[in-house]
Amino acid sequence: MKIAKEMLKTVLIYSFVLVCIVLFVLFPRTPKVGVEPGWGGVLNVEEDQFILEEYKDNIVAYVTTVYENKTLGPTKWPTRNVEDELVKYVPRSLGVLGIGFLLSILLGFWKGIFDFKTSKSKANIFGNGSTWLFQSIPDYFIAICIIWIFWFFSPVSIMGSMAWYKFIAPGILVSISPMFYIARITNVSLLTQEREPYVQVAASKGLTKKLILYNHLMRSCLISVSNHLPYIMVFLLSNLLVVEYLLGFEGAAYRLYSAIGYTNEIRPSYFTQRVDESGLIIGISIVFLLLVMVAHLVGQFIKFRLEPK
Repeated sequence: MKIAKEMLKTVLIYSFVLVCIVLFVLFPRTPKVGVEPGWGGVLNVEEDQFILEEYKDNIVAYVTTVYENKTLGPTKWPTRNVEDELVKYVPRSLGVLGIGFLLSILLGFWKGIFDFKTSKSKANIFGNGSTWLFQSIPDYFIAICIIWIFWFFSPVSIMGSMAWYKFIAPGILVSISPMFYIARITNVSLLTQEREPYVQVAASKGLTKKLILYNHLMRSCLISVSNHLPYIMVFLLSNLLVVEYLLGFEGAAYRLYSAIGYTNEIRPSYFTQRVDESGLIIGISIVFLLLVMVAHLVGQFIKFRLEPK
């Protein structure tokens, strides 16, 4: 019953966040552009002013369109709606996130145990030293270095998204920083428990360090890691756009970036030709938010199962 209440509370919180995202996307953000009278024809961009009635009209119009057309909205392609774009791009990013999530947890957990075992030896430079080093370097710099190495020294290309195996390289790249994050959490958890009385009693009874590690320390360590599963998913999603952009991998994050339509130029034709893809932004945001929520629910379930009753 307790786990059901916690999961229901989590779902309600994420539902509220989803509503906030939809309201934010539908916020009026189109500047009013005009040409000043005279021979110069100077382009005049008026400052945005929040008008509650216009904001309300945006929300009502969007909800009405979704209800009547049974779609989240159109896209820049006349023959494709939001659902078509989601079916095309989301599975690609799910493959990347799936590999990244598994590698982050499995390799990060192993690296944390290795750091713990070598913390009091000369090999600590390869344990905590390497973890500290990779956590100090920005994610995108590591990704750029690996891409550069493959570009010049490998016969295999990791760029693009056409071949079926192209999601493997982005999956590995997005997992690097979360992996060392999990390693740090695991190592700290093990070092903290090492000083607990029940561990000292187990050692006094002649149990080996390996048995103490896997029979006494692992449960609490898994609980600590499970608490951070939603943060790991957020970490992966934040790295996803950078990796997809650098590799030219056309996934959901890359498509979200193009749907936002960021530009530094202001042109009269831009406001007449651009198709509003707010529905696509909302659709991809829903998918990403659901992934974070699922990771949160899984973490709560693992914690509930492992915590002593």
